[in-house]
Amino acid sequence: MKGSSLKNFIAIVVIISLVLLGYVVVRSEIKRINREKITKQEMLNERFKRIETMLVEVQKLTSEDVIVKIAQDSLGLIRPSENLEMISVSKDQIKQIEKLLNEKYD
Repeated sequence: MKGSSLKNFIAIVVIISLVLLGYVVVRSEIKRINREKITKQEMLNERFKRIETMLVEVQKLTSEDVIVKIAQDSLGLIRPSENLEMISVSKDQIKQIEKLLNEKYD
């Protein structure tokens, strides 16, 4: 009887130890994964900020004022003082030209 209860006690202690060890291992893995997730989230946020900064820079460089200044300074172009004439073309005229082109290149 005593040997049986000692074996049961040892088995229970071993089972509890294995369960606790499993819990500690799983808990440690969860903490490691959470740290990795936070690190990757910070890297992603940093990349988004860099992309946003680059987009702002692109918007600055493609603004009309910058393009006009480059055209005037580097290329020697002159902006007309008055608006250019507007040419209006109807949709029918565009369709006719399109039809002619399609017939010619088919």
